[in-house]
Amino acid sequence: MSPNVVRAALVLLLAPAVAGAAPAGEPRQPAHLQLLWSPDPAAAGGADSMEFDLFGDTEQQKEASIDPALAGRIETRRTMLQTHQILGLSTLALMTTSMVLGQLNYSDVYGAGGGRTGDYLVAHRVATYSSAGAFLATATFSIFAPVPFEKDPGFDTATAHKIAVIGATAGMLAQVGLGFATARAADAGNARDLKRYAQIHQAIGYSTVGLMAIATSVWIF
Repeated sequence: MSPNVVRAALVLLLAPAVAGAAPAGEPRQPAHLQLLWSPDPAAAGGADSMEFDLFGDTEQQKEASIDPALAGRIETRRTMLQTHQILGLSTLALMTTSMVLGQLNYSDVYGAGGGRTGDYLVAHRVATYSSAGAFLATATFSIFAPVPFEKDPGFDTATAHKIAVIGATAGMLAQVGLGFATARAADAGNARDLKRYAQIHQAIGYSTVGLMAIATSVWIF
C-alpha cells in the first residue's frame, strides 16, 4: 500500500474528531493533520499554553498572603539579629583585648621582676568597661527582637549559643562582684587577698572570653 493511501486514510479517520471539537455555533474547520502536530506555537495554542500554576501559588500571591504585620516583625527581627551579630563580634574583640591587657597588668603587678609600673592599668579598665557596655548592647538587641514564629523544641545551634551566652553573662556579673571585693581588700591594705582576688579575676576572665568565643562560633558557623 502506497504512503499516499495511508495518509489519506488517516485524514479521513481523524477528521470527524477534530471537526467535532469546534465550539457550538461556530463553523467547523476542515480537518488537517497540522492541527494535531503543528510546529507552529500559535496553531497549538501558543508556547505559553502549558505554563500554568495548578495551585495559583505565584510569588506575588505568596507575598500577598503574608500578613503585613507579620512581615514587619520578620524584617525587624532580621535587622535586630544582624545588628546583634555585629555587636557580638565587636564584644568578643573588646573582651579579648581586655583579657590581654589584664594579663599584662597582672604580670606587671605580680611578676617575678617586682617592678610595678602601672602602664596597663588604665587601658585594661577602659577595655573592660567598653566590653561590658558592648555586651549589654548585644544582649539588648537579642532580647527585644520580636519572635514571629514559635521555635520547635530541641537542641540546636541556637540553644548552644544561648547556653554559652548565659555562661558568659554569669562570668561578667562575677567580675563585677569580684571588683567590689577587690576594692574593699585594697582599702584594707590586705595584699594577700588582693593577689588571690586577682588570680580568681584572671581565671574568670579567661573562662568568660572562652564562652563568648563559643557563643559567637556556633552562631556564625
